[in-house]
Amino acid sequence: MKFNLKLTISSLSLLNIIIFEASSQNIIPVDSLTMKRNFWNSKPVRVSVVPAILLAGSAATWGARKEVRSFRNRYLPTFRYHYDDYLQYAPVVAVLGLNAAGVKGKNKMGRALVSYAFSAAIMGTVVNTVKYMAKVERPDGSSRNSFPSGHTANSFMNATFLHKEYGQFRSPLYSIGAYTAATATAVGRELNNRHWISDVLAGAGIGILSTEVGYIIADKIFKERGAHIKLANNPVPIQLKPSFIEMRLGYAQALGKDLTDKSQDLFAKGGFNLGLEGAYFFSKNLGVGGEFAFSSFPVNDDNLKFNDPDIPTVAESHYTQPMGIRYLHVGPYFSLPLASNWFITGKLGGGSSTGAQGDIILRIREDYQEIFQTNELPYFRYKPKSAFSWSAGLGIQKQIKRNIGIKAYASYFDSDNDFRFEIIDQIAANGTYLFKDYGAEKVRFDNISFGIGLTAFLW
Repeated sequence: MKFNLKLTISSLSLLNIIIFEASSQNIIPVDSLTMKRNFWNSKPVRVSVVPAILLAGSAATWGARKEVRSFRNRYLPTFRYHYDDYLQYAPVVAVLGLNAAGVKGKNKMGRALVSYAFSAAIMGTVVNTVKYMAKVERPDGSSRNSFPSGHTANSFMNATFLHKEYGQFRSPLYSIGAYTAATATAVGRELNNRHWISDVLAGAGIGILSTEVGYIIADKIFKERGAHIKLANNPVPIQLKPSFIEMRLGYAQALGKDLTDKSQDLFAKGGFNLGLEGAYFFSKNLGVGGEFAFSSFPVNDDNLKFNDPDIPTVAESHYTQPMGIRYLHVGPYFSLPLASNWFITGKLGGGSSTGAQGDIILRIREDYQEIFQTNELPYFRYKPKSAFSWSAGLGIQKQIKRNIGIKAYASYFDSDNDFRFEIIDQIAANGTYLFKDYGAEKVRFDNISFGIGLTAFLW
């Protein structure tokens, strides 16, 4: 099953557009002539809000990083494409190329390079200091300098450089391209098994913050010298249609007895929900959009008893891979603007869902590992089929910058998937496992999730 899970976790990939107004100087005004300074409009908040969210995400995913990596190992275990070694430099090359072609950015080249030099010095110092102190082992076990990701920090530092020089000054499309390249770099570090998800989230936060601080230092040095005249004002179009792209992460709780009944041999605990969604609005209240997401539920198998009396002899323990489901839904989206740049949001969608194939795996005793030529043996397997599914959700959202919002959401999901079960039959001479049919069962995947979404408005 070719499930591009990490390209969803990419969603990190949403950072490509979410951050493209990360350091915008505008906040939603009370009127078109005056700007009231408040907490959200203060410079420290403008500079640090997105890095703070990313660093908080790194801390929040620290305990689940091995579980997230297990999805990579299940679906893309042989991924080996080292484009991330080169793509990290694409945004800074774009700045140099645009300047060489005579396309003016925010600053003259000398001032821009000074800002970049300060940014690079800060980023390099922070990343290498933390690497030396943390000594986190890489997922592939090659070294103990995994946290944070230097490639990711460098790519997001470069992306923010392009964003500030051209995205803010000329067109947000420059920023979208810059953060797309940075996100692809971050995803590549995970797919190539070089970094944990917590490493790349922290690296992204450090890279963005380093550039922000680098520009603050350069601004103090140059003041008004070396800056080009702004092309136009950048008002906040609060009255326009709130089309968006959004990344979300939250806690998922299974509801139906098919997953939660503790009298069963296998039952699900609470899991997590991760998704990427977007919508185009025809008016300020109504739009159409879609979401691509998945939910994963760790399985409690403490009650599991094996019929084969030889299993306790050859296996010291067992574990069951999480039960997960991915889905693609489309449908109507709703938005109700409130005072102080708050919104109530809603959605209703339907489409297709597919569960993730999983195994019940035996941990082979040391005395038998040479016989089986492995220390872990997949004993029982479940294979889900695609099915119709639907979902509905509500959210409360705060617009904190011209193009950035934060949402607290609740979402209900429902599908009924047919599962085919297989049990190991024999191990072939070449080491592959042969399974035989063990029956089928329908599993209801109804669950509710709560969490936080990071929104990029496409005004």
